[in-house]
Amino acid sequence: MPGEATSPSSCTPDSSCQGGGLHHAFLTNFLLGWLRILPCRVCVCLASPIAFIFYHLAHPQRRAICANLEALRPEDGPLLHWWGGFQVFRQFALTYLDRLWHIHFGHEVKWEAEGEENFEALRRERGGALVFTIHAGNYDLGSALFASKLERPLHTVRTPEQSASLQALRKQEFADQKEQHPNLFVHYNECYSHLGLELCNLLSHGELVGIQGDRVVMDVSPMTAQIDGLQFRLPRGPLVLAEMTRVPCYPVFLHRTGLLSYRAHIGAPFCLAGELLKVDQLAERWLKVMHAFLAQHWDQWFVFEHLVTRVA
Repeated sequence: MPGEATSPSSCTPDSSCQGGGLHHAFLTNFLLGWLRILPCRVCVCLASPIAFIFYHLAHPQRRAICANLEALRPEDGPLLHWWGGFQVFRQFALTYLDRLWHIHFGHEVKWEAEGEENFEALRRERGGALVFTIHAGNYDLGSALFASKLERPLHTVRTPEQSASLQALRKQEFADQKEQHPNLFVHYNECYSHLGLELCNLLSHGELVGIQGDRVVMDVSPMTAQIDGLQFRLPRGPLVLAEMTRVPCYPVFLHRTGLLSYRAHIGAPFCLAGELLKVDQLAERWLKVMHAFLAQHWDQWFVFEHLVTRVA
């Protein structure tokens, strides 16, 4: 489950990244320097060619995304799968720009909501609840929005960054945002942190916990689930947490609709409070709503690992 012990080599920032590379804070700081000079529209125009360069250089990530698209969209040929992979990189670059503009320069983000009745039900939950989401849209912007709109604490879970410098930058960003978003609490899934027990305790005391249920990285325990001839690799931890606590589980998805503009999809709970469901049953329900979102917004699923295969 979340926070289970992993080997130190897999759960600490990679020292090989500290001298440079894609995961070093230098790239973000370099980008912030240009964002102070260039107008937003110019940055948006430059995002596509720069994303194309990274797409060309990032061989393992490009192959993984294309493999996922081959499974999700078998009707497309190799050329469209390759082009679709570039669209994922491009959308990731644009959401990253939005994040930096909002956090470092205070630009306002416009939001639309779909499923407001489900949001109100979540806000009125008397006990704890799990908010299941995926790596789509912008997790940091979305969690900050939810924390402010819910008017109650929201605890989110993050994986540590892959370099010490970027991890330090992320922690400083959250510290700087604390006054603006006092209800948002960030927990890191670090080795030997016993995060699973901590999250169980929070849920038992009526807190809300946001967790991503789509990406298997490092030593996270995986499991498989199938839908419509597709087999997904899912992280087991969030589903074990739901099985143990028996709290309601709300699916929430985000996607970018334009410059500093996002839409939130808040679904009805796929698991109700007190339901006695096993991990496999929870995985089946969760995958159903996740797959429905990915069918429409595959270009904003920001996972760079091969997680989907076609089995029939």
